[in-house]
Amino acid sequence: MQATESSTGVRHDVKGVAELLKSANSGALLVVDAITGLGTTHFDVDAWGVDIMIGGSQKAVMIPPGLSYLSVSQRAWEAMETSLNPRYYFDLRKERKNAKNGESAYTPAVALIAALGAALDYIAAQGGGDLAAGRKALVDNAETCAAMTRAAVDALGLKLFAPDAPAAVATAVLPPAGVDSGVIVKDLKSRFAAVITNGQGEMKGQIFRIAHIGFFDYMDTIAIVGALEQVAASALKLPGFEFGKALAAAQKAYVEQTTKAASETLEAVGAR
Repeated sequence: MQATESSTGVRHDVKGVAELLKSANSGALLVVDAITGLGTTHFDVDAWGVDIMIGGSQKAVMIPPGLSYLSVSQRAWEAMETSLNPRYYFDLRKERKNAKNGESAYTPAVALIAALGAALDYIAAQGGGDLAAGRKALVDNAETCAAMTRAAVDALGLKLFAPDAPAAVATAVLPPAGVDSGVIVKDLKSRFAAVITNGQGEMKGQIFRIAHIGFFDYMDTIAIVGALEQVAASALKLPGFEFGKALAAAQKAYVEQTTKAASETLEAVGAR
């Protein structure tokens, strides 16, 4: 399953699915594509019972595409020993064997690994040098920017594509009835050099998507909301539109999210 889907802005219930598999006691392995989920969603891989979780370098760690990384449970390692599926390049047992010696089974993307090291240093710095704290800060930032954007969208009178399960990697928004979402994408880029994305495939023209992953922060979100207000006023002519309403909603969401994150951090420190 996927953790989150950037093309639709949907977050899937990984914990819930893991609990269902545990209760069913079927022996099935849970493999999670968390390429956009890692760094935007809080996971407890071991406690939930996720057998394999996969990430990608081009998302929350903010470096070029080309690296994937994953966690593997003991159950998954054992399943590899009895599986009859043919494999060669993607035989994780080879990688595990070589990793013990600090090597890879095949020629690695050395430049990307160096870039990953720099990215992890940056993330750790967000947590005062502690990588786990930095990871939490990275996820909390994405959740905050996403909450700000959702609040702004609601204040504008627009609708979310996935209101009941919104992801923090990106927010997918429905344009007003009769408006091609490409109009909004192009207007933001031509007037403000602000880059958001159209829908993909059959969703092209049906939604526009605003990212919150990695380095995107409070100021980026405020800027995009302000630019979206300008587009709403000139190109969309939304009924009842009022300048500053979306920005005010985003500001309030920021306060609520950061207060919540600070409280959770204090609770975690107290528990330790």
